[in-house]
Amino acid sequence: MPRLTPEQRERTVGRLSAGDDPEAVAVAFNVHLSTVYRYQQRFVNTGSTADTRRSGRPSVTTQRRDRQIMRHHLRNRFHTANETARNTVGNHQRPVSGQTVRRRLAERDLQNCRPARGPVLTQRHRMARQQWAQDHINWNWRQ
Repeated sequence: MPRLTPEQRERTVGRLSAGDDPEAVAVAFNVHLSTVYRYQQRFVNTGSTADTRRSGRPSVTTQRRDRQIMRHHLRNRFHTANETARNTVGNHQRPVSGQTVRRRLAERDLQNCRPARGPVLTQRHRMARQQWAQDHINWNWRQ
């Protein structure tokens, strides 16, 4: 079952407070009955249907810093994630790792580019190319 948007959550609580049957509200929003009761209880306890903060390790970057990482990457497509990380400082002046940068870019479907490189040409290769060009300088390609 899909998660309800904040507007839909508020509408479920509104319909319950208007006197609608909880089963009818659950069917109308295509959610389980316990979900409707949980939103109602959350509204009674907190006055809001918004998600509560979850436990877990806090992010080392803010949303603003994430946008800065993305802008830096889009301006410098050939920089590696580690180079971008060196130029980025996280919350409380903590350094940002290259893995964090890769994760933030992957969240936005971006990845770093590598410059196209051909084989290394020796002096002999260059001379052979130049000789071929000189030999074919007056060549008629339409023959």
